[in-house]
Amino acid sequence: MSQAARADDLQQFELGKTRFDAAEYAEAASRFTAMLDLAQKPCESVPTSGTASCRLTDPDLIKRARTLRAASLIALKRYDEAEAEIATILRQNPTYSPDPAVFPQEVVDRFTLVRGRLREELEATEQKRADEERQRRIAEQKAKEEDKRWIESLVKAASERQVIVQNSRLVAAMPFGIGQFQNGSNKLGWTFAITQAFTGATTIVASQVYNYYASFDQRLATGPEREELFRRQQITLIINQVSFGLWAGLTVAGIVQAQIAYVPQKVTIEKRPIPPRPTVRVVPTVAVTPDGFGVGVVGAF
Repeated sequence: MSQAARADDLQQFELGKTRFDAAEYAEAASRFTAMLDLAQKPCESVPTSGTASCRLTDPDLIKRARTLRAASLIALKRYDEAEAEIATILRQNPTYSPDPAVFPQEVVDRFTLVRGRLREELEATEQKRADEERQRRIAEQKAKEEDKRWIESLVKAASERQVIVQNSRLVAAMPFGIGQFQNGSNKLGWTFAITQAFTGATTIVASQVYNYYASFDQRLATGPEREELFRRQQITLIINQVSFGLWAGLTVAGIVQAQIAYVPQKVTIEKRPIPPRPTVRVVPTVAVTPDGFGVGVVGAF
């Protein structure tokens, strides 16, 4: 037993529209009802020679078919069915209105009456759709921001390299703030470096001055001169001893502090270049063929 072939969406729609244009409203309403019936099998994807009933799947043709069905039912004065179809149309698209240049004024008026009765429902539906659209845009914006942060984190990870330097206890035992510098305490390192350098230099200078005064032959000096040389020697000796004591104390304090605050390793971030963003290069092309010539573009991304 053979089965009738089904037409495609447009072909099925045209079969109904031609009946409507010919004022065969009963036949048009019947055909549009069949092609909107969810129990029907979907129409074929390509035109066929068959005319068996099938269900439309194209959204635009479905909307047009509903409008023509409602207009057919109005022409047949089946107003309850027509208004039910109009309500379905408006619930799917609250702003829809039939073209007055295509449909009779009675059809346009009927849409206006149904829209008025459904105003609260349609406004609530429209508000819900607006809220859903706003939430969708917010979600899209949030997704874009998350993608942006993700890309920025990737760029940062690609542009930086972590370098780990192992520190030494032996270096931490060196004077002049070297241990503090190794631990990353630069201010404290400069404090020990400057104070130890100053007291150390004072110790050396005082020692040299003391030796200078001690080198004089006191037998050639008078009594007051010998007393003055002795006084100066004592002053420089005291300065030498005090500065040396301070230097030794600061040195010990620096070494102890560096050992107590010892940092086993130091982590630094090293910058490294990253590849530049790819650019779009478009090059025009001209091709000559036996039938003429063509112009185009070739892009490189």
